[in-house]
Amino acid sequence: MKLIHTADWHLASPMECRLSKEKAELRRRELLSQFADMVTYAKEHSVDAVLLCGDLSDDGVLPHETQDYLLSLIGDASSIRFFMIAGNHDRWNANTVGGCLTRSGRQIPDNLTVFGDTWGHAAVSDCVSIWGRSLTGKAIPPEIPTMRRDCYNIVMLHGEISESSAVMGGEGECIPLGALRGRDIDYLALGHEHAFRHKKLDARGTWCYPGCPAGRGFDECGQHGFVLLTLDGNHCTGASFVPFAKRTLHDLRLDVTSIGGGLYEAEQALGSLVRDIPRADLVRVTLCGKETAAAGLDLRYLEGRLAAQFFYAELCDRRMFSIDASDYTGDISLRGAFVRTVMEMALSDEERSAVLRCGLAALDGKNDDTFPREGGDTV
Repeated sequence: MKLIHTADWHLASPMECRLSKEKAELRRRELLSQFADMVTYAKEHSVDAVLLCGDLSDDGVLPHETQDYLLSLIGDASSIRFFMIAGNHDRWNANTVGGCLTRSGRQIPDNLTVFGDTWGHAAVSDCVSIWGRSLTGKAIPPEIPTMRRDCYNIVMLHGEISESSAVMGGEGECIPLGALRGRDIDYLALGHEHAFRHKKLDARGTWCYPGCPAGRGFDECGQHGFVLLTLDGNHCTGASFVPFAKRTLHDLRLDVTSIGGGLYEAEQALGSLVRDIPRADLVRVTLCGKETAAAGLDLRYLEGRLAAQFFYAELCDRRMFSIDASDYTGDISLRGAFVRTVMEMALSDEERSAVLRCGLAALDGKNDDTFPREGGDTV
């Protein structure tokens, strides 16, 4: 028997923090297409069940067109059973199914089981059972159903694991691992964290976050996909991570200390750094190290060269300007007076570097655009 464990799709996410409107729309379509490709993968690899562990939507109920499309995909894959719980991004109320599907006039396929805010159970075979509960923001006692010891027991939950909490759910969607140990759980299928993690729960079982299926920001770099479980009777013979994202995000650093202060040298070093990255990917390069020629690089030119190579690229400047104040002791120019004044100010190295960069650029008649730009890691 084979099962796919996936979570945190965040379908219909805006993705417009840095991307153009057109590229953001393309990314949203790609993510929906990736879900369809996962269903195709499940058909082609004889997968028996797909575990959707919360946050199928990004901001509550999905657009109606998306709902119809997903339900048609699931219904058409009639040989595969789908199990779903709600996540903290899904809008749980009396008018929704799983927190992201609306009830009005919409038929839920027979092969889709949605676990509500009480424990639900489904037998996939005589020796494989799936349990699930949508926590829906409620704080509840961590009561776990009694499970058959001779079964392979899978439990689906969405939230942040904890070693100390005495409750389950609540505002932080807490999942107390202590309450789940020694309860004959073989595989705790989790959602909420966007990076893959798979660790021991107790002597019998493991817990796993599959991560989000595709990175949406530079805090979600590297490979993304889903987990494929392979069972033989009531024993697991494999739990492997399957990379499946259409694009990968890369967050790189380039130390400029030893490459010289010229624009050509910086461009060559930048090209070498990103040489093996596919053009379809998204890239951020942070310049770091010490720079002796303050404001000597045309960062907009370098970023433009980088952006021409990839779906999206940006350059961030974290260089520290290394200036010897003694070089300006006898300098009676405005530049010398500015450097001496800044060097005597009670500033951190990072603050002094930023002031010198802006001031010297202004004195040279250059426009020192701010790097990095506002918006954090989100693309």
